[in-house]
Amino acid sequence: MMPPGAGIVHLVGVGTSPAVQRSMGKLRCVWRHWVFFRLCGVGKCDNDEVRCSLLIFVLCVLISVTEAGDPVGWRTRRSGRSPQSHVIPVVAVRATATPAMTTLANFESMALGRHPSLRMAAARISEVRGDQRQAGLWPNPVVGYSGEEMGNRGTTGMQGGFVWQKIVTARKLKLATQVAAGRVSEQQFLATVTRTRVLNGVRIRFYDTLVAQQRVELTGKLSQLGEELARATARLVEAKQVSANSQLLSEIAAEQGRVILENSRNELIEARRLLAFSIGDINLQVGPLQGNVTADLPDMTWEDCRKLVLEGHPAMAAAKIRLSTAEVELGRQKRLVVPDLDVRVGVGHMDVTGSDVTSVRVGVPLPIFDRNQGGIARSEAELVRARFGVERLEVELHQRAAVAFREYSNARQQARRYSTQILPRASRSLDLVRRGYSQGQMPYLELLVAQQKYVEVNLSYLSSIRKLRESVTVIRSKLLTSGLHGHRNSVDR
Repeated sequence: MMPPGAGIVHLVGVGTSPAVQRSMGKLRCVWRHWVFFRLCGVGKCDNDEVRCSLLIFVLCVLISVTEAGDPVGWRTRRSGRSPQSHVIPVVAVRATATPAMTTLANFESMALGRHPSLRMAAARISEVRGDQRQAGLWPNPVVGYSGEEMGNRGTTGMQGGFVWQKIVTARKLKLATQVAAGRVSEQQFLATVTRTRVLNGVRIRFYDTLVAQQRVELTGKLSQLGEELARATARLVEAKQVSANSQLLSEIAAEQGRVILENSRNELIEARRLLAFSIGDINLQVGPLQGNVTADLPDMTWEDCRKLVLEGHPAMAAAKIRLSTAEVELGRQKRLVVPDLDVRVGVGHMDVTGSDVTSVRVGVPLPIFDRNQGGIARSEAELVRARFGVERLEVELHQRAAVAFREYSNARQQARRYSTQILPRASRSLDLVRRGYSQGQMPYLELLVAQQKYVEVNLSYLSSIRKLRESVTVIRSKLLTSGLHGHRNSVDR
């Protein structure tokens, strides 16, 4: 909870930020109005009326300096290849640091160690590695007993044993090993897809929770101001300075502030639960987060977005591996027509003649009826499907990148307009209205409308920042999400 008297400060530049300078200027304005009231004889009025009027005036000043950010423009600092955007940092309530606060890196580390999808992907790699090992093994030899001509001239005939071995020809075992190795590589790239998707989901949920946390802080402060303004208006009604309807309107506004605050708290609870679920731990209790939702936001062009999405995409690499594996598999299916050799060597003792004999048999199946026609046709179809699968995936990634870049562009321009145009004007409008209200030139209803508009603008700015952060995260992770949005479904395997 925020300590009494603590104001809203920026995440960066606390001591010299423009918001602090404007706040000091407005407080000096309060002092000049106080001196003006004293010189004009206000001090001769009823002390309760003076205190109530000044309380309303000070509350209006506090409302006017409660902002979701300092709308002074976009930051100019640049780092790396991507230029940094000028989105201003959102505010945070000054609070005591606690060890329970967790960073994004902590959640990513937990997800890599706990998420069941990653363990399933690792198990799948072990499966195909087992297939690769099995594909290159020779058939086991057959060792057996042989008895022939038993009873010839009352003897046991020929008794002996044999060894029977199937010899695989035409390098079919090597080709089978290559096919299995290709499937191992494919599964490794798909495991990278799963890993990226899991981390991306954690990042999106983390920033959603961070924005929800800051929304609770902002709505809590504004709700507190609304309640104090309602109490001050009640004192003015008792002093017969305003009508009873003004008190009703202020109480309605205070209740609306409580509703917004309660909704924000519920959204924070939901966001924390979803963050825990994205890690793969349904019992994890998520506490306060540490981070800046506007940190490292780039200004991207379509070419930047296209390059980030397509270059080194693991799903595209898996599709290309699948294509090359299908080509090898087709060659292996054609080689299956070449018959294998069945070699049998036997040693026996002929009881009739008392001599030892050796027998050798070599058999070759004739490919007359079964020439693996079905297996070859199937492999040819799989090759065609794999070839067009690469093209389809490339088109699909371009389509998804276009949608993601449109959302990024909308969120970027919206956040920019809020920070440079809408927030400053809303602040000036509220400042003008509260000055007129303090001088008796504005009705309370107009002050209430200006205050509600100001709150709405601040909350909308937080929402635009959340959308901007989400779109940047999705693009940087090559559109690999956990199906959070319709156009960002998981890449088909």
